[in-house]
Amino acid sequence: MQSQQPRILIVGAGIGGLALAIALQRNGSTAVIWERAPALREIGAGLLLTPNAVWILQRLGLFDQTCRAGRVVSRWEILDRRGRLLQTFRQSGDLPSISVTRSAFQQILLAGLSPDAVHLDHEVCGLKRDATDGSMAVISAHGMTFTTDLIVGADGGNSAVRATAADARLPRVLGYAGWRGLVNQLPIGWESGRITESWGDGGRFGIAPVAAGRTYWYATENSPAGWTIPVEKRKAHLMNRFQNSHVPVCDLIAATNDGDILLSPISEHRTLRSWHRESVTLLGDAAHLMSPNLGQGAAMALEDAWVLAECLRVHGCGGTALLRYEQLRKRRTSLIVWLSRQIGRLIQIEHPAMTMARDAALRLTPDCLGAGALAPVFNFRA
Repeated sequence: MQSQQPRILIVGAGIGGLALAIALQRNGSTAVIWERAPALREIGAGLLLTPNAVWILQRLGLFDQTCRAGRVVSRWEILDRRGRLLQTFRQSGDLPSISVTRSAFQQILLAGLSPDAVHLDHEVCGLKRDATDGSMAVISAHGMTFTTDLIVGADGGNSAVRATAADARLPRVLGYAGWRGLVNQLPIGWESGRITESWGDGGRFGIAPVAAGRTYWYATENSPAGWTIPVEKRKAHLMNRFQNSHVPVCDLIAATNDGDILLSPISEHRTLRSWHRESVTLLGDAAHLMSPNLGQGAAMALEDAWVLAECLRVHGCGGTALLRYEQLRKRRTSLIVWLSRQIGRLIQIEHPAMTMARDAALRLTPDCLGAGALAPVFNFRA
């Protein structure tokens, strides 16, 4: 008689949760996903899937679809606010990077699962352990209960699973805010797979084509905790903030619908002593929320998903698998959280003399040294 498959509940239908469900499916297991949102809607955001993420996509069978939905990136450029080149990172190795909208990538992941795998409008409000058989009961805000052998919290930086099972502290705000927007135009000079970040005094502006005729832009600026701007005033604020920047920065801001300009604080999580407790573990931002300065949020979630699925395949659905998953992932993700924080500090320098010194140092640094520093991040192989 065959043993019954373990019941696995993934909380969160973001990139990490969906990728984990696909990886489990390819290993012959199944999972149920609870997503608190009533619908999965497009948001004005893009993703850079670097070679370490693309390696995972190849193994999940999603590489070709993602290439068609996005744009292959040939090089990254750091510019100053006037558009002068400071440093170039050229794509090397056998795997490309892909720039794509978050919503398009999410749809690719959803298409890889059965229609009944994802349950929307299911917000977790409590966990309860069954003393009889050791299983976990997950309770939704609607009063529904799901009994499971394993819960994976993949529900983002403000994870309800993390708060219930591991650490209820809020993410740590890093002293600057992030802006995001998506426009239906492609700037002249960005047609060939080029993405750029323009560093100024106390912030930056990034330009990343994500599909035919569409461009994702993002920006940062130093700000106190709790700082915000009403939706109707955001475009005017950004136009003023970046008025001395090179073309097409203000053109992209002006082309964005007022209601589609997103603003959020840049945050990270304090490192947890342990990601798992009993039959609960964490994945992606729920485990290691990081600042976006290395563009590794999505990549780390994909890596987590692949490694966790492999640990469950090899060790079964128990504590050994969860401990091994944490051993394989914690050191790497902690390092990337730290690296991203340090790069953010460099970018957000505000004093003019210090920004001039920073820019001069970047100009004098050979491109190969910068690329070499990023190689350990991009060369992930499980």
